[in-house]
Amino acid sequence: MKSALFLCKGLLILLAVLGLQSYLNFSSDKKIGYATDSRDKSENRVVKQVQTQIGRDFARLQPDDILQNFSGLWPAFRGQQRDNVVADGVPLQKSWGPTGPHVLWRVPLGEGYAGAIIVNARVYLLDYLEQESADALRCFALHSGEELWRRYYYNPIRRNHGKSRTVPAYSNNVVVSLGPAAHVMAVDATSGALLWTRDLVRDYGTEVPQWYAGQCPLIDGERVILGIGGDEVLMAALALTTGETLWELPNEQGIKMSHTSVLLTEFHGVKQYVYAGIGGITACALDGELLWQNCSWKPPVWAPTPVKIDASRLFMTAGYGAGAAILQIDSNNGKFTATVGDSWKPNQGPSSEQQTPLLLGNLLITIQPKDAGARRSELIAAAVATLPAITASSGKSHRFGLGPYLYADDALWIADDDGFLHIHSFSGQQFTELAKYKVLPGIDSWGPIALANGIMLLRDSTSMVCLDLRKGP
Repeated sequence: MKSALFLCKGLLILLAVLGLQSYLNFSSDKKIGYATDSRDKSENRVVKQVQTQIGRDFARLQPDDILQNFSGLWPAFRGQQRDNVVADGVPLQKSWGPTGPHVLWRVPLGEGYAGAIIVNARVYLLDYLEQESADALRCFALHSGEELWRRYYYNPIRRNHGKSRTVPAYSNNVVVSLGPAAHVMAVDATSGALLWTRDLVRDYGTEVPQWYAGQCPLIDGERVILGIGGDEVLMAALALTTGETLWELPNEQGIKMSHTSVLLTEFHGVKQYVYAGIGGITACALDGELLWQNCSWKPPVWAPTPVKIDASRLFMTAGYGAGAAILQIDSNNGKFTATVGDSWKPNQGPSSEQQTPLLLGNLLITIQPKDAGARRSELIAAAVATLPAITASSGKSHRFGLGPYLYADDALWIADDDGFLHIHSFSGQQFTELAKYKVLPGIDSWGPIALANGIMLLRDSTSMVCLDLRKGP
């Protein structure tokens, strides 16, 4: 009996020593990990940095001759005009029978929320391969869902509300992706050949945001525009085909990378790139010259990209109680200024936690965040002229969570948290539900929607579905 007790005590001491050593090792790793704040306990899910060989591996899985002709295009985050408004004129089926909309195919994915693009009858998606611990740019045949090829690289990261986040961008037969650990990769869109890469953490001192990078690359002509948020560089332009640095905007205010994407817009006759980072919002000219900056509205987490609502104003919104604010952009003799005007909490007016709101004419359309009080998770419309007043709401019986939405064929198409696709019309200051059907099996259907020529791609946390919504005989 005494021998058994002595053995048990010995095992307990050994386990305690091993546990202490494991703790010390983890603490040591933590010093060189990602993220800083304690929100959602993300500091407990950091991982040790590794020397990643971005784009090192490639696999060809199917020949291109399985592709069918297709003229539709959804080449980047929020579509051709990056506004989530589909203007191709294709009539869509807005009423479904008991079997729901027509499903072309389904495919399982690594856990995350990355959205897809549609180009030349191909689908491109930056996925995460769980077994290989790798980021992977995957290319699928649009009509069949068969995978043509994948370009991937080892990137061991821990689950932190999933792993993948971003939407790639396409132009001139080049696809550019930005991974969860801020790895940038450009490939030939047809062959998958690697063109160039950038590691923003290594090259610029970028700090990967909480819950990993969520920025979707912007391609403007022959340039890739990125919000860097590095030690010395805030924004940068890289050559589309070579990755050569064209210009870098200094980061004098120490603004960090957020989850927002760079906005290409125009104020007072000057085209400009706008980036909302953690610590402030900044705009520069197409040649990288600083135009204006404002650091007075500083939400701790910033995901929705700012929306231009009229000739001189931006609508800014963020989650976790930040609400929204209006940024007034003025110009006097070519000198720009940016001033925060009205601001409000999420229970006082339109705001958003994750998705970027829509602008339809003079109406701002958004889904209220979970901390918006009685209107939490409701679809709402607000007239730009009378902000922050809310013009219309979907009501308590129609709540959507954090899911994405777009506007096509005179209707709003919305994916809710549980995988239901909803169709709502808006007229007479009222939302009307036209149809809804559960098209995805899982939860957290948060990935941005893609829609081209009546073919829609949606995803939940672990799968993607392709729907044919074209209205036919």
